[in-house]
Amino acid sequence: TFADVAKDANLHLGYVPFEGMVLTDTFQLSESAHQVNIPGLENNSERAKRELEQPIQVIVMNPPYSAGQTSANDNNQNEKYPKLDSRIEETYVKRSSANLKNSLYDSYIRAIRWASDRISDNGRGEGVIAFVSNGNFIDGNAADGLRKSLMHEFSKIYIYNLRGNQRTSGETSRREGGKIFGSGSRTPVAIAVLVKKAGHVGEAELYYRDIGDYLSREEKLHILDDESSIEGTSWNSIVPDKAGDWINQRDESYEAYQPLGDKATKGKENTSAIFRLFSRGLATSRDAWAYNFSRAKLEQNMNRTIGFYNSEVQRYQEFIAQNPGVSIRVEDFVSADSTQMTWDVSNKTGVKQGSKVSFKNSYMVKSVYRPFCTQNAYFDHNAKFVNRIYKLVDMFPYAGAENLAIGTTGRGSTKGFSTLIVDMLPDLELVSKAQWFSYYTYEKNESEDLFSSLDDGDNGYTRRENITDATLAAYREFYRDQAITKWDIFYYIYALLHHPEYRAKYASNLAKELPRVPKAQGFRKYVDIGRELADLHLNYESVDPYPLIEKSNQSEPETIDDLYGYYAVEAMKYQPKKDSSKLIYNSHLTLEGIPAEALDYQVNGKSALEWVVERYCVKTDKKSQITNNANDYSRQVGNPRYIIDLVKRIVTVSLRTNELVSQLPQFVVVEE
Repeated sequence: TFADVAKDANLHLGYVPFEGMVLTDTFQLSESAHQVNIPGLENNSERAKRELEQPIQVIVMNPPYSAGQTSANDNNQNEKYPKLDSRIEETYVKRSSANLKNSLYDSYIRAIRWASDRISDNGRGEGVIAFVSNGNFIDGNAADGLRKSLMHEFSKIYIYNLRGNQRTSGETSRREGGKIFGSGSRTPVAIAVLVKKAGHVGEAELYYRDIGDYLSREEKLHILDDESSIEGTSWNSIVPDKAGDWINQRDESYEAYQPLGDKATKGKENTSAIFRLFSRGLATSRDAWAYNFSRAKLEQNMNRTIGFYNSEVQRYQEFIAQNPGVSIRVEDFVSADSTQMTWDVSNKTGVKQGSKVSFKNSYMVKSVYRPFCTQNAYFDHNAKFVNRIYKLVDMFPYAGAENLAIGTTGRGSTKGFSTLIVDMLPDLELVSKAQWFSYYTYEKNESEDLFSSLDDGDNGYTRRENITDATLAAYREFYRDQAITKWDIFYYIYALLHHPEYRAKYASNLAKELPRVPKAQGFRKYVDIGRELADLHLNYESVDPYPLIEKSNQSEPETIDDLYGYYAVEAMKYQPKKDSSKLIYNSHLTLEGIPAEALDYQVNGKSALEWVVERYCVKTDKKSQITNNANDYSRQVGNPRYIIDLVKRIVTVSLRTNELVSQLPQFVVVEE
């Protein structure tokens, strides 16, 4: 025992402090021994060497939450830790099923990996880690590999979930309660104690405590004060499911249903999924530049930033030519002036390669930026001035390409499951992190026939249906109805994804994987309602405005130019704030009589009406200083009343959506 060892060594029993602190980058310290040799701090270096040699058994930590560099403009690149990151790759990453695993290299995840290895290498193979950290690892999609590894590496795990995730919105945000560190963190926070005992065989025993819903910060601290220790806490024993879920575990019956899309066979003919191809929405990494309510201002902004980029390419190439043998990083050379350019990795690579870019008018298209908010977008097919285009060129290859696409909330979103349909280019966050499943896909013709048009027009592409023939045959056979079409299946899916019972039953599955579609009773009823929902959500600009009461302290002007000013907005708001029936439209116009039920139609974390109120405004981006003015869109469509009537139309859309969803058949899955 420790007491016997201490007695033999003539040591005093009890805690013996390690004299002096060690000033170091803890992660870098473990990379290589030379990191401890800091000139001028010889005593510190000596302590660091001795710390590395000690058999550490207990680590208590509050690891940093930051992932490092926030954008390519801040020139604050993430540190590299080859040994530590290699350990993450062979454990957490290897066991993860996530598509995007970058978050597994966040600082707090690195700290967990470092601490786990540090106590494992202490000669006894046992110890305790206790930490307060970002709590996203408890239920995050990418963290499934971390959770599986912890279960494999430790003998007992205690997780205390303090909640407080303020990167959510609406009711979800209110349920998360107060931020445990006040303004110090917007992430959920957790306390974890990991126990590693030598000789333990099998998976860890997992104990979990959720502090509860709707609690203020003070209430949470009071509960912690009362419970104070592991022994004083009421724990729930949890057995993780096979997917590595600790909480919000999935319904295993869901796996029997056909998926909307399958990553392994994406784009292939032999896919087992309903749709061959699917795609995320447009990710620009420079929305202020690449989106605008005004087509003319979008063209101006993109020409300006592309011109600046080309000048930096020229300047860099001239510097290299004039200074042979001089090594300089592109990151250190180019201007970080955010009023001229928002940089990303591909742009900096382009500078290094001397690759200039030309503005193309054909890349300017209409796009749905947020629910019921259409803007102009710069859809760069070569992804030089947008960050990711995914497979969108196969769905919306040119302005006006005929298509419909259903989007469903993607993995990693904190906004709750929702769905929406579009007939034009969708943004990545239109439905958060969504995957989009289109009815058609387009393939560009490669014919050299002089009579074939190879420009971005109808004749330059071959259009095909994206729902597989095998899916159509299966639906016809199952429902014993040879009249079923692929459009019927498309609208059936859209209705099913709105069904409250389906969403509730499979909430955990929908949060963690692509939707799967069971065959439910009442197929034709679903189809009819799905078609109505689609028509409503696509053609929201032409539905009848709800008869809200307009109150004004000014008379309506007679000239068209004055009408544009009269109906212009700055920032709409509810007044009083908690009364959603009354909307201050501008300084002289108020809308009253908004039904409370209009806010019940939620999409992408907010009501449809809240999206319109939030997005139709005049806003200046802090970094680029670009102003995006929603009133420009009114002029673009030639209607001074566009925004005020849009508010009324979205009330109609919301109420009618609620009505249609309530008419869906009871959710009953028919066994195949």
